[in-house]
Amino acid sequence: MLQPLCPNCSRDYTKRVSRIGFKERLLSIIYVYPFRCQLCGYRFSFMQWGVRYTRVEEDRREYNRMPASFPVSFACDGVEGAGHVIDISLNGCSLEADTTIAEGSIVRMALQMSEELAPISVEAALVREINRNRIGIEFLRFQYHDRERLQIFIRRLLNGIPEPSARPALLLNALKRTRHIGA
Repeated sequence: MLQPLCPNCSRDYTKRVSRIGFKERLLSIIYVYPFRCQLCGYRFSFMQWGVRYTRVEEDRREYNRMPASFPVSFACDGVEGAGHVIDISLNGCSLEADTTIAEGSIVRMALQMSEELAPISVEAALVREINRNRIGIEFLRFQYHDRERLQIFIRRLLNGIPEPSARPALLLNALKRTRHIGA
């Protein structure tokens, strides 16, 4: 099966996503399906003649999660915590943390992906799911240019280029910066 190229960034890191609305359902009759670029987030339609997709209920994400391993700090309603990201996409991540936060909470985050670079600041992220010490997060709003920096990081992951490990001291500084900026 042909993997479509993104018309926006010309990359082949695309994923078939759920149909939305009557128009997309109608187009799927003639094998035109919606796709989303995993790098730039562009949503587009693409014809795949003769291909039929079956709905898989547990596959609701529009972005693939990729394994990752780096520290993260977060703050929410006076509660501060630190953890470790275990997978990430352009739209969210899963992390392990010992700090308890409620499902549905809005948190600020600092993703410390590299020792050499400043952390990526997420102004607002929604806690979607909590399962033991694993927390599912959806990114809602980034600091200036940080979404683009996350896209570059994801592209490096997809191409197999690892980032250096981060120093824990940088996390505390990053959390303090996001608190002052977001306040």
